This record gives sequence, C-alpha cells and structure tokens, in this order.
Amino acid sequence: PLQPYPCSLTLAALPLQPYPCNLIIKSMDSAADSETSAVISHFSAELGHDWKRLGRGLKLCKTDLDGIEYANPLVLADQISDLFDLWRKRNGRNATAEALKAAAQSAGLDKLIASMADPGQTDYSDHRFPEVSKYSKYLKGTYISDLPLANNDQRWEPVPVAEHISLSLVTNDDLTREEEIENTWIMWDAVQDTARPIKKKKKPIDMKKVEQLIIDFRVVVVEGAPGIGKSCLAWKLGVQWSKGELLTSFPLLIFLRFRDNSVQSARDLGDLFPHSHPDQKTQTAVQSWIECNLGKGCLLVLDGYDELPPGAQTSSIFSEIVRGHLLPQAHLVVTSRPSAVVNLLDLCKTQEPKHVEITGFTEAQVWKYVHRAFHQDEGQLQAFKKYLECHPIVLGLMYVPLNAAIVVHVYQGCSRERRGPTPRTMTELYTMLVLSLVYRNHQRPHLGNSSNRHPGNVGMEPVDSLSDLSSCYHSSIVWMAGLAYHGCLEDRLVFHNIPKSKETLGLMQSVPELHPLGVTSSVSCNFLHKTLQEYMAAYHISLQSSCEQVRVLDNLSRKPQMKMVCRFLTGLTKLQTKGWCSTLWGLFGYPVSLLDYAQRFHARDLGCLTELLHWVYEIHQPTVVNTVLAGINKELVFENTTLSPFDCYVLGYCVVSSGSKWTLAFNRCGIGSKGVEMLLTYRENGRSALSNLTKLRFWENPIQDKGAQCIGEAIKNNDCLTELELSTGEITPAALNQLCFSLHGNNTLTSLDISHNNLKDADILGLKQLLGKNRSLTRLNLGLCGIGPAGLTELCHTIYGNTTLTALQLAGNTFNIQSVEALGQAIKGNKSLSEINLTKCCLDDRSIDCLCQSIMECVLKVLNICSNPFSAKGAGAVAKLMKNHQYIEEVWAWNADLEFKDVSCLLDAARVNKRIKKLLLNSSCRPPEDSTVLVDSRVEFN
Repeated sequence: PLQPYPCSLTLAALPLQPYPCNLIIKSMDSAADSETSAVISHFSAELGHDWKRLGRGLKLCKTDLDGIEYANPLVLADQISDLFDLWRKRNGRNATAEALKAAAQSAGLDKLIASMADPGQTDYSDHRFPEVSKYSKYLKGTYISDLPLANNDQRWEPVPVAEHISLSLVTNDDLTREEEIENTWIMWDAVQDTARPIKKKKKPIDMKKVEQLIIDFRVVVVEGAPGIGKSCLAWKLGVQWSKGELLTSFPLLIFLRFRDNSVQSARDLGDLFPHSHPDQKTQTAVQSWIECNLGKGCLLVLDGYDELPPGAQTSSIFSEIVRGHLLPQAHLVVTSRPSAVVNLLDLCKTQEPKHVEITGFTEAQVWKYVHRAFHQDEGQLQAFKKYLECHPIVLGLMYVPLNAAIVVHVYQGCSRERRGPTPRTMTELYTMLVLSLVYRNHQRPHLGNSSNRHPGNVGMEPVDSLSDLSSCYHSSIVWMAGLAYHGCLEDRLVFHNIPKSKETLGLMQSVPELHPLGVTSSVSCNFLHKTLQEYMAAYHISLQSSCEQVRVLDNLSRKPQMKMVCRFLTGLTKLQTKGWCSTLWGLFGYPVSLLDYAQRFHARDLGCLTELLHWVYEIHQPTVVNTVLAGINKELVFENTTLSPFDCYVLGYCVVSSGSKWTLAFNRCGIGSKGVEMLLTYRENGRSALSNLTKLRFWENPIQDKGAQCIGEAIKNNDCLTELELSTGEITPAALNQLCFSLHGNNTLTSLDISHNNLKDADILGLKQLLGKNRSLTRLNLGLCGIGPAGLTELCHTIYGNTTLTALQLAGNTFNIQSVEALGQAIKGNKSLSEINLTKCCLDDRSIDCLCQSIMECVLKVLNICSNPFSAKGAGAVAKLMKNHQYIEEVWAWNADLEFKDVSCLLDAARVNKRIKKLLLNSSCRPPEDSTVLVDSRVEFN
C-alpha cells in the first residue's frame, strides 16, 4: 500500500491520509472498474509534472493539454485530475487499466508501472525517521530567531518592508506596448538593473498563492530589483514555515545564501547542508535521508542566485540541482536580480518553473510609507509631499522599499542639519546620502569598536561634498570607492575578506554566514544598495587624471550594466574635465567637436540620445544644457523606441532649460499618460516644456484620457504651440471634448490631429464650439474617428461659418446622402477650405455627383476620394468638375471600382485643364498597350 509520507508531499498540502491520491480525483465514472480507478489513483500520486507526457501517450492533442493547463494554471493536482477525466470521457469503455499502462510505456514513463510493482520504498515519516524531526526543530529554531542578515549600525525608520511584500505571477502572455508602460509604476531602468524589460503580463498574488505554487511546481523563480525585498521574502518563508503558518507539508526547509563562502565553495551535496548542528550523527542521517529520497519532502530556498560567480551559475552543483539532475524530487525557491533571471529560467525550463516578481511599493503604498515616516510633523509631511511632486525622478525611486527609506533619511537629514537645497538628481541624492551616513556614523561612538574610530573628530561640521571631508574620513571614502569600482567591473556585489581595521563609515553592511563551515563564522560585506556602489565607483573615476577619466569612460559606456556609473560620473564632474569632447567622439564615433557631436547625435542612435539627455540632467546646469544641446536641430523624432516616464521627464527638463523652440515627435514609443504627465511636469519660472514647443506629435502612443487632460491644461494659455497631433491615443470622446474646450481661447495652434480616436456622434459639442470660436486653426484631421452621418451633418453646419480652416480630413467616417448634402452646403459657404480628404467614406455615385456640384462654387484645390465605391457615373461627375473648376489642382481617386473604360473621361479632363497638377488612379485604369489614348505625365497609377 502507498505510504502516507513522503508521497503525500506532492499533493498540494492536502491533509495526510493513508491513500492521499483519492483526494485529488475530482470525479470518477461510477461504472468504471476498480482496477482502472486504482491505476489512475496511483499515477496521480506519482505523475507530477510529467502529466503532459502521459497525455501525449494517451493520444490527447496539444490543444487539449494547453486547455487543461489554462483552466488550472496554479494547481497541479487539478491539471492531473482533468487529464484523466478527459481521457475517460473520450474513450468510454476503452479507458481501461491496460490502456493506461500501455500509454505510460509509450510515453517513456515505465517508472510509474515499476512503482506499482514495488511500493515498499523506505518510509521516511517522522515516526520511522526521528532524525528528520529533530533536525527540523533545529532549523526552525534558527529561522525563528532574530534575522541574522546584517550587522551594521544603520536602522531605517520606519522599516520599509515591515508590513508586506507585493508579489505578482509573471505569465506567459506578452504585454502589449501600452501595457508594458502602464502596468508598471514609475521605474528607473538603471535601478531596476535589468538587461531586458519584463514584457509579460502579471497577476498580483499573495503568500498563500506563493505557497501553492511552491507545492505544485518544482522550481519557483523570484525576481526583484536590488533592495526590493528578495532576501526578506526568502527569510519570511523560513520563519512562517517554522511557525507552522506556511509550507507545513515539507518536513525540511533549508535556507542557503549564495553570497556565503561555504555555499559558493560547495562541490557535492554534503557541502550544502548546515554543518553547525551539534549532533554530527543527526547531520549525517539527515543527509542520507535527503539523498536516498532524491530530495523529496525537502524545500531548498536559494537566495541571491545572481551573487554566484558567472561560471557557477551555469556549471556547478547548483545548476545541476536547478536542472533536476540532482535531488529531482526537491522543490526550489530561487531569488535573483533581473540581470540573472533570463539565464536562470533557461536553465530550468525543462522543469516548467513558475516566475514570480517582487513588484515593490505601489504608488499608494509609497504615500502610506511617507505618512508613517512623518506622522509626528504635519508641516514636514506636507513639505516632503510637495518636494516629491516637484521631483518625480526621486518619487519614482521610492517603489523600491529600501530606496524609499534612503530618500526619507536624506530629506530628514537636509531639513534637520540644513545642508542646503534638497537633492534634485540622483548624483545629488547619493552625495547627500554618503555625507549623511558619515555624519551619522560619527555621532554614534558607542557602536562598533571605538578603536577603529578616527581621533579628533568630535563636533564634526556638516559639509557639502565628499572632498570637503576631513582626511581621515576621506581616505576611507577613497578606499571604498576603489572597492566599489572593481566590484562594478566584475558585476560583484559581495566582498569577502575585508580587514576588520577598515572603517566603512556606515556605507557597507557586514553579514555573517548563516551555516558556516567550521567554528569561525565568515563575514561578507556589501554596500547598502547597489546604486550606492555605482555612485562610489563613479567617485573613484572622478578622482583620476583627465586622461584616465577619458579612457575609463570610453570603456565603461559600452557596457550596459555600467550605465548608472556613467550618469553619476557626469553629475560629479559636470563635464568640466579636459578631453570630454574626444571622449564623446570615441564613445559614439562622431567628430571631436562637442557641437558637431550633438548635431549628429539624434540622427544615428535614439538610445544614445536618450542617454545624453540623462547625462545633461545629472549635470543640472543651464549653461551645460545650452552648450551640449545648442547644435541639435530642434526637431527630435523618436520612432519605435520605448521611452520610460523618466526619459520623458528628462526630455522636458532639457526643452525648458535650453530656452529654444523645439519640435518633438513620438511615433510608437509606448508613451502613456504617465509619460505625458512627466514630459510636462518640469517647470522653470512657471513655464513647462509646452512653452518651448512649436510642434508636438504623438502617433500610436496610448496617452489616453489623463494624458489628453494634461495637454489640455497646459495648452490653455500657451502662446507657442502651432501643431498638435494625438493620433491613435486611445482617448475617449469625453476627453477629446474637454481638449477641444481647452483650445477655445488658443490663438497660436494652426493644426490639430485627433484621428484614430473614438469620437461618437453625440460627443462632438466641444469640436463644434472649437470650429465656431477658434480663429487660428487651419488644419483639422478627424480621420477614422467613428463619426456617423448624424455627427458629420452637425459638424458640417459648423464648418459653414468658419473662415480660417483650409484643410479638413474626414477619412474613414461614414457618410450618407444627407450628410453629403450638408458637407456640400458647408463647402459652398466656406471661403477658405482648399483641401478635403474623404477617403473610405462610403461615397457612391449619387454622393460623388452631389459633392462635385457643391465644389463647383468654392475654392477647393485638393480633392481626395480614394477607396470609395463609385463607378463610371461618379467618374463622369469628377471629370466635369476637373474640366470646369478654376481652382482644382489635385484629384485622388485610386482604389475605386474603376477600370480604363470608366476613366477615359478623367484622362481627357486632365489634358484639357492645365491647372491639374496630379490625378491619381488605380493601376487597373492604365490604358492597355495597344490603346491610342495618351496619358499625361501628371497622371499617376497606383
């Protein structure tokens, strides 16, 4: 008979029963024989993630198997149950035990049949193997004690991850471009520390769902940015397991940190397990239990996979465990920074891992944390809120809990010690952080070894830069800067063998090994945050000679992981070092002149241009902005390149600070409402980026209602913008109406494009009033706005009295004869309209004839009636218009239901009226080779 343990460990934490498999069988055919049910019950207990292989052996197609997985994405037991239900339903009386065994053999799952013949494997339950219970109690005592993660004098108040950790399950469904931007709160790409953005849809989950994932799937990969709470989550799993709150189906949970020397140096399974247990006999017995049982019943929590040396990530005992070659029955939770997740997921892809991301604070949780931090001082709370609203780059950092604590700490230090203005850039923020930590460390002589403290520093005065620190402190800063620089080059965050005599001034934390080898506990060190390490690395470079700075930057700028170091370096040096021009030339292959470099920058690499703008922002000096950007042609077109909200904010800063007039175009850049808001957030003397823009174009960017509202508010009193394009912006009729109301008093806008947005018949009041009151608009594009005949009729009545509109695009909207007649009357009464686009407007012969008669009495020069279902009769009306109209210059009529015999009149009209500059027809209208009809050069066949 099946033993209650450890087989039951795979049954989704169900209560232990002598025959636990029966619990996962949802429905059984009452007429089925007992032998088939017994085989199904046994296979259900042993099958695990091989259920798809068995399904293929049962002749189920891929669609069936995918449907089962889609219906039960989280519960393995339900997937297996549905598999057998579907098989029995499909095969009826042929669903026998023999057929099931034959399918298992054909699928290469002989082990299922063998296990039925020999069920009497060793029983490792607690009453038969008490060492497991004894060792489990020892581990629980270790995990439930005080968190042995860090030993330093920095305590962030309030603790940023004290309440909860936000988690999301990363699915296999790709995000759309707009979802990629809008589903993620503001994130700085360098802080996120990823070589590739996660472009998968995510579903928020709680710890109970995580527990279910761990039970149902062998490998769960937990991804998160530095400081976001990966180690806290890993430790939390251990603590809740120890308290019996989670994962109680696992008798052993072994927590291993990859940063520890004892873990990194492991060569076999015996090296992995804790060696600090006082009873060596118990230690040896448990190791044998784990190995003999292939890891079944054991949960390994592996923290910090990215901290392994690169070679060990793909070729070591750990990679063998992750692949399932060692301890194939053990379950794994592996945490990692984004930089190593791609390789990690690829390594264990045969195990069908589940991917969980720690998403950090939401915007609401950031403000909740801020309220906790300043709950005793309402005035400072409001001041800090205003500070964050004015500096969205700083606000965006706070989605990482540790960053939130750092920002609060620096702001409180600035307010308390009056160090000067609050930080605006990342460089300023981390400069103040380092100074604050040094000052804080100085004020705590009771912490640490007083013999390591520098003498003669009582009453230390606050300073504004690292170079102003006393020599004893600055020497420690220089030493740590060198350590940080070499660590960044090697992508190393953890440092071993740091001499105890070295003073880290609170910038680093020391972490004792969790399960050390031998008697003496080894200690590793790391900077408080990866970004702090990058800042210190940049400071190390800034201390070098000019030539060395140029050489180092030239090398580092080609490495994506060093992007933040380069930004900090520009912020620290202000581009004042000799040789920067040649550095830029060597960096991007442009001429030595900085001006020439800037002139050619945007045309070659939009990614490099975006990075240049971030450099300029970090320098934060208007004179440098003008110097660097003076040579750029002030028409920047970003196309098919994703721009984050931060990129938009930095671009807005550069536009405002340059003092020049700009044209900005964003084509398929994934800019959502947050990006628009950030572009217009930066203000100087009350003026936003829109005050320096003459043309602003968004094409296929999901700016949505909120983005349109931001533009509408900024444009009310604008005296600069002349062209605005919001095509395919997913803007609702109500928001479009509001935007049109905002333009009533504008006297500079001449072109408005709101095409490819849904503007219904009943929601064009704002547009009607705009056409009636605005006296500057000359071009209006309403193409593919979903306007029907009733709405077009109302719109045409308004156009009748307009005296400024010269070009009107109504392509893709639906006309009937009544709305065509209204348009004809509007054209007659309007003395300024010279161009109209009616492509795909459902215009038949009658509509074309009515339209042409109206055009006879106006000044129209360009008529576009492409892709309309008119025939020879409509072509005749157009030909008559071409012959007799004294202003018409272009007629576009391709993709209509016309052939050569239908358009001879149009060709004749083009020859007669020499004012016609272009006639565009279908290629099917081209005269045959034997035709004697002469085709004028002004006629084009598409």
